Amino acid sequence: MHLKKPLTVLNVGNTHVHLFDLMENGSLVRREVLATADFAESPVRWLDESRQFAASSVVPAVTRILSSLGVFVVSPEMTFPFSVRKLDLSTVGADRLANAARLTEGKLPAVCIDFGTAVTFEIVTESGEFTGGAIMPGRMLLRHALHDYTAQLPLLPLEDSVPELPGRCTRDAMRIGTDLAAVGAVREILSGLEKQFPSAFLRKVACGGDRHFFLGYLELEDGGDDFTPQGVRRIWECNC
Repeated sequence: MHLKKPLTVLNVGNTHVHLFDLMENGSLVRREVLATADFAESPVRWLDESRQFAASSVVPAVTRILSSLGVFVVSPEMTFPFSVRKLDLSTVGADRLANAARLTEGKLPAVCIDFGTAVTFEIVTESGEFTGGAIMPGRMLLRHALHDYTAQLPLLPLEDSVPELPGRCTRDAMRIGTDLAAVGAVREILSGLEKQFPSAFLRKVACGGDRHFFLGYLELEDGGDDFTPQGVRRIWECNC
């Protein structure tokens, strides 16, 4: 694709904003990772006039700012590379729309599991229909639930491993309870989805900042750091 200006894709999450530059060969190269709060204070600083921008955003305040600045921001009213029949797109976040769009560029049926602040599931059928998915708390939200609604349980950082059962201290018990609960929930949801496609292999793709932890426990394809931004790029191509 010949571009008048080179394209930068922004993936605005609840915690971080990831900026990727589109290369001539179609690959995306990460340029910057910023705290969402920092980006929201001065987004113009990162919007170079020599480039054009496309974004997905799950933060309404940032979405409004980017739209007012003329940035292409994924929204339910756009043209997509997937079909929709029963799904109410007006309730679906831009990141989930981008994930579904990216799935259409690979083997179908497929599900994307996006491991971020929340864990989201997007399902695209063999015929290319985006049928919906599921949303559950991510590992950090589970930790916050224990800390925020009890008097003594600490707020624990994320770690790459889980202690052996049984937990020998409160911190280990909390890590086991939150992390294995998350793994078990993802496994149960995927088991239910696989039953909906008994005659076809369901491709299962992981993306998001916390995916590496789950890849150690579940048999998933690693979609890479640019999975969602590539979906934004795909939607941008459908509308430009």
